[in-house]
Amino acid sequence: MKKFILLLFVSVLTFACVDFKRDQLLRKVAKMDRNLLVLVGKLKDDRMNDIASIKLNTIQTELRVKQNLHLDTIDMELAKKLDAYKVMRRSIKPMLQQYLKVKEGIKEEKRVLKQLRKDINEGRGERNRYAEYIRFERQKVSQLSSLTTEFLRAKEQFFKDYALLYPPIEAFSRTLLQKKQNR
Repeated sequence: MKKFILLLFVSVLTFACVDFKRDQLLRKVAKMDRNLLVLVGKLKDDRMNDIASIKLNTIQTELRVKQNLHLDTIDMELAKKLDAYKVMRRSIKPMLQQYLKVKEGIKEEKRVLKQLRKDINEGRGERNRYAEYIRFERQKVSQLSSLTTEFLRAKEQFFKDYALLYPPIEAFSRTLLQKKQNR
C-alpha cells in the first residue's frame, strides 16, 4: 500500500511539473505571437496601397523627361535631381519585394507557432525538444523583426524622397511637354 501511495505521489508530482513546464512553453509561444502582431501593426500603412499608381506616375514622368529633354548642356542641380529621381523610382521594386517577403514570413511564422502551440498542448512530437524548437522560432521572429525594421527604414526613405523629388520633376516634365507642343 505504501508503494502504491508513493507511486501515486511521484506520478502526480511528475505531471504537475510537466504542466508547469507546458505552461511556461506556451507563454513563450504566446509572447512570440504577440511580437508578430506588433510587426503586423508596424507594416500597416495606407500609402502602400497607392504604390502601384505611384510607380506608374514616376515611370510616366521619367519617360516624359527622356522624350522631351533635348539639351546639349544641363544644369548640374537639375542633373542631380534627375539622377536622384531615377534612383528613387528604381527603389520601388526592391522595396515591394522586401514588403512581400516580410508579410509572407510573418504569415508563415504565425502558422508554425500555431502548430507548435497545438503540439505542446497535446504533448505531440519530441517533448524534450520543445525548448529547442522555441529557441529556433524565437530566432526567426527576431529575423522578421530586423527585416521589418529595414523595410520600414527603406519605405520612409522612399516616401521622403518621393515627396521631395516627384513634384518638381513632374512639373518640369510638364513644362517640357508644353514647350514641345508649342513648337
